Amino acid sequence: MKRRGFLLALCGAALAAPRLCGAAAPDLLAAVAARLSDAPVIHGRFEQTRRLSGFANPLVSRGDFVLARERGVVWSTREPFASSLLVTPDRLVMRGADGRVQQQMQADAQPAMRVVGESVIAVLRGDLRTLSARFEVAGKLAGKDGWSLTLTPRDAAMRRVFARIELAGDRFVRDVRLEEAGGDSTHVKLIEPSAATRLAADEEQRFE
Repeated sequence: MKRRGFLLALCGAALAAPRLCGAAAPDLLAAVAARLSDAPVIHGRFEQTRRLSGFANPLVSRGDFVLARERGVVWSTREPFASSLLVTPDRLVMRGADGRVQQQMQADAQPAMRVVGESVIAVLRGDLRTLSARFEVAGKLAGKDGWSLTLTPRDAAMRRVFARIELAGDRFVRDVRLEEAGGDSTHVKLIEPSAATRLAADEEQRFE
C-alpha cells in the first residue's frame, strides 16, 4: 500500500463488488464529460502523496503513467523505488525494478478483477458513466474549462473503504484525492497529461 497506495486502494474498493445505481446529477456529468478529452491514449507524470494515520511524514512517490483506451493503464513508479503496475479489466500485474512479476491476478480466476480494472481506469480517464454507477456525485464547473467532483460511495461495503474521492481537472483529470474510512488519505497529481492517437513503441512494451 505504501508505494502503490492510490491504485491498490481503488482495487480494494472495487473488489467489494458494489451494487450499481442510477447516474446522479446528469446535467453536471454531461457538462463535465463535454470538457474531457476522449483521446485513445493519455500519458503524463504523477506525484503521489500518501498520508497514514499515526505517521507524521507522508510517503511520496513519483513516476509516469500511460492510459490506453483499449488496453488499460500502466503506472510506473520511478522514485523512491522503481516498480510498475499494469491494470486492465482482465488482470493486474505488479513488477519490480528488474521487470519480474511480483504479483498477478487474473479476471478468470477472480471475476471481481474486471470491476477492479474498470474502476481504476474510470478514475484516471474521468469516465463519468462508470463512476456515477458506483457513487453519488456532486460537483461544479469552474471557468471555461475547469471542473471538480466529489464521489461518495453508495454501497455499504465500499463505504468501509472510502469516505469519498475528489477529482478535479479540465480536459484531463489532474488531481485525485482519496479519503479512506480509516483516516488514511492519498493525493495524486497528474502532471502534464497529454493526448495521443496511439501508443509509442516503448509504451507498447509496458502492456505485454
